[in-house]
Amino acid sequence: MAGVAECPSCGEDEELRGEPCAGDIRVTCLSCGAQWMRGAPRCAGCGGQDIVQRPQSMTRHSRGTQLSIIGWREVPLCRTCDTEVLETSIAQNTPVPGDYVSNCLYGSGERPAVLPQSAPPPAPARPPSPPSAPAPSPRESPRQPAAVPARPRAERSRPRPVPSAVPTVRQAIAAFLAEASGEVDHTAMLLLGTHLGSYERLGVLDEPAAADALATWCEGHWGDRNGAGAQRALGTILRAVDFWGARGWLASDPAAKLRRAGG
Repeated sequence: MAGVAECPSCGEDEELRGEPCAGDIRVTCLSCGAQWMRGAPRCAGCGGQDIVQRPQSMTRHSRGTQLSIIGWREVPLCRTCDTEVLETSIAQNTPVPGDYVSNCLYGSGERPAVLPQSAPPPAPARPPSPPSAPAPSPRESPRQPAAVPARPRAERSRPRPVPSAVPTVRQAIAAFLAEASGEVDHTAMLLLGTHLGSYERLGVLDEPAAADALATWCEGHWGDRNGAGAQRALGTILRAVDFWGARGWLASDPAAKLRRAGG
């Protein structure tokens, strides 16, 4: 929000306009309409500075009306103007819904024309029907085409199924969150995706030193395993590893050292 050279909502870094406001500069994104103060982070609705960053899913209709998660971003929320959504996200430890528009970014003014969740693509146009052939004259009998002997059809070998490719870390996390049941720590999965690299293949967890690296990284974030938050986060990571292994995306158990330390 404060002093940034690009829009925190859509990432625009050129179509920006600044104007003096209360001793500061109010920046407006001409692409999506978001506003923020350049000198200090302030809410576009009430002008307050009590702002909290929360993760928000970025979605897209990948096939027809099927909605897929394509990534995550940090969205600023005002404790006064975004109270209900912010309290629900913190209390349930869940990300902000992908279709929610932050009042901290847009206030009560004009909202963006395109929401973060994109609309499904339009149906393809139907090609025009070919013109029908004219009916034969009653005096002329239609000619029958000469019969052509049928040729034996050559046997075709069926192609062998290609094994499914290992997904990226972002795709693997999205698949786990879409099918996971019960309580899931979304923040832990967001941190893990950032640590591994969202666009890296999940195979990075099959590297020789992956088990030691994962255990060391978890120890740095959740050293106190007896806390409820640490148990929820580590339990979610272990469930995700089991989920990926059951689908054949992992050839090893990168959480083996983590399991022994927890046992």
